[in-house]
Amino acid sequence: MSTGRGSSLNDRLAHALSSSMKGIEILGPEELAKILRATDVTVSSHEISNFWRFVSTRLRHGTHAVDVPPWLAQAFTALIHGINPKVVCDPWAGVGLLMASLKDVVGNAEVIALAPIESDVALGRVLVPAASWRNGNPQLLLRELDKEIDVAASVLPWGARASFPLVAETTVGRVEIKDDLGHLLLTAASLRLSPTGVGLFIVSRTFFRGTSIQRRFAELGLGVEAALALPAGTFLPHARISGYLIVVRRRLIERMFAAELTLEPETNRQVIENLLHRREGGSLAMGRFVDPLNFAGLDAIRATEQLAELASRFGVPSRTLGEFALELVVGRAGDEFEFRQQPNAIYVPLIGVSDVQESISDLTLKAQNYAQVVIDPDVSSAAFVARFLNSDVGKELREQWKTGTIIRKLSAHTLRALPMYVVDRDAQVKLLALEADIAAQSNIVRELANEIADLRRDVWERPSEHEAIREHLGVLSRRLEGPIAQHSGERLEQWFETLPFPLASILRSWQASASADFKAKHEHLLHFFEAVAEFVGIVLLSAFASSETHFAPHRAKLHQVLSRQKLSFDRASFGTWKAVVEYLGKQTRDLLRGSGGGGPDAGQTREMCAVWFADRSLRLPTAVASKEVAAILATTNKMRNDWSGHGGVLGQVEARLRNEQMVEEVHRLREAFGDVWSTTQLIQAIYTRPRRGAFENEVAILNGSNSEFLKDTRRMDTFLDVERLYLATAGTGSALKLLPLVQVGPSPESAKNACYFYSRLERGGARFVSYHFADQPELSGEFADVLEAIRFVGAVND
Repeated sequence: MSTGRGSSLNDRLAHALSSSMKGIEILGPEELAKILRATDVTVSSHEISNFWRFVSTRLRHGTHAVDVPPWLAQAFTALIHGINPKVVCDPWAGVGLLMASLKDVVGNAEVIALAPIESDVALGRVLVPAASWRNGNPQLLLRELDKEIDVAASVLPWGARASFPLVAETTVGRVEIKDDLGHLLLTAASLRLSPTGVGLFIVSRTFFRGTSIQRRFAELGLGVEAALALPAGTFLPHARISGYLIVVRRRLIERMFAAELTLEPETNRQVIENLLHRREGGSLAMGRFVDPLNFAGLDAIRATEQLAELASRFGVPSRTLGEFALELVVGRAGDEFEFRQQPNAIYVPLIGVSDVQESISDLTLKAQNYAQVVIDPDVSSAAFVARFLNSDVGKELREQWKTGTIIRKLSAHTLRALPMYVVDRDAQVKLLALEADIAAQSNIVRELANEIADLRRDVWERPSEHEAIREHLGVLSRRLEGPIAQHSGERLEQWFETLPFPLASILRSWQASASADFKAKHEHLLHFFEAVAEFVGIVLLSAFASSETHFAPHRAKLHQVLSRQKLSFDRASFGTWKAVVEYLGKQTRDLLRGSGGGGPDAGQTREMCAVWFADRSLRLPTAVASKEVAAILATTNKMRNDWSGHGGVLGQVEARLRNEQMVEEVHRLREAFGDVWSTTQLIQAIYTRPRRGAFENEVAILNGSNSEFLKDTRRMDTFLDVERLYLATAGTGSALKLLPLVQVGPSPESAKNACYFYSRLERGGARFVSYHFADQPELSGEFADVLEAIRFVGAVND
């Protein structure tokens, strides 16, 4: 989050720029350096990232500088701690952002910064004046370096072409090695490491490809000690693809430590501690030892583990689609192309997430966007393969096997490699029959829904026939009463007992109201939807705010959205949270689809969602960001506003109608959420401690309406703050930390657990309200963490 110190820096910079530039907002690194010198503005190590975010939008193009987020700078610092280096070198220093972040921990070491752009050097000399800055081709500058390096640290260029190859001595003699510029700089700097020196480099995933220079490290006497995956989007917009922080030593290393860094510094500290102690963590993310020459990235390991888990669920090993495809034809552009009619064929969309079809006549995209796959009838029916690929599992596999940066798509090659789980033919027949039976029951329910819709329409189209309509309704009601009505109520109760306690507790109050007190009932449901709006809004805000770099532009746009509607976080209303859900929900849907154009690809943006929401299945972001949830909140907010203007005493008939309308929205919300809350739980840590390379967390599970929370011990990748709430999705070791705008715990005057939602700021603190706890419906206090959160999400300038 932004700090007062960081905001003060921005104020000083804004004043310096405005006074020196007379309103001009665009400048070059050399001009900025002159302004900083003239105005005596200094930037400390903990302010450097905030500084660069502020000035980078005001700089002309032409700098190699890349922002190093604070959490990543802390990881570098932890890896350097205890080394006491004499010489530190950044072979691709840019304007010195990394060196500025590390200058407090390298002590009195000689710092050598190499940069090819003269203007970068000019600014670097101001930001890191203690460094020895050298301008020129870094390949030549490294060749001319006449001393050993104790720490080489750099954010290297990705995919840049080298001016000339690297000439090095190997176990087989003097050789010439070609690769991209970043890999050659990494190797050249590593070859100058002292015997106990360490190289810390940010590289792209291509460093681990088969043709990379890494395959020749053994010849060069080098080894990769660790590969720490960075969260997706770490360097956006500078770089679209994910990277790794690798640790290089001047010795052969047979087993490399592979793990994953996060946006959470405490978790990163545990990962680095596991590395330094050479121990595996409790999960892949916390560290595992792998063969460096066979390492293709953590995603490849996860994919292998996922396939093994799916094989266990289906009871059969995976087979590739190509193994039982008799023929595979990719469609071509042009009106003259048509797929040839083939028996037992399916049509797989190469782009997007539309359904696999079994008939040419059902295709909804152009032929060039499909592949026709003829299935071997001795192995499977086309219907079974199509149903599998249209299931949630099948769609996830299709998405994973897509390739491409701008538009991700399947190809003939990736389609043939697509894993499938095909049961025997007898089991296929039974599964398809079961699906048909389920469809038949679904059609009966739809027919009843259509009949009810007809009755509702007839009330206002044929009002004079109200007696006949009443009689028709009576016949329908008798058909539905008894076991069916009881079953419906039980299923609704089962569903809301899966909801997080802040929501489920309100529905319990609604359910516990007198059956004929429709005024109280519909008011409970109004409170429920207001709470849903705030809870979903908090989830979305918390996810985006977990990456301050990415949240900054959305914070400004969100401020504009709220200002246009005369809304604010200072006095947060139903409308405030509805607007938050609408705006951030759309941004999340865009990320789940991929932003297209020149931005990050769908794989990258989906991975960003997985990191921010701490849910690799993406079920949580998909549910809370759905258009249906936003539409339900818009509808219920309008109901609330319309009804609040209703004068006079509310009659029983009107109150009952309002209650039934709200119940209908509850059912719509249940459908929109799906079963996400059966796999995602609201939790609060009772205690957390590091244990065996991971974190052991004793947690309270805050789902359902019972205020006596169940307890559980969980081994996780995440250090949980006992004063905060988290959302944890099954199958992941991480959790999404929620902003402290919803709080659960014993009330000040009762031993009962109660839930309070943030309402507004007031003099001296903040006010919270409870929608279910009548003993003390409001809570006021200083709540310093709440004030900080509101300032953070509501800030305009960063």
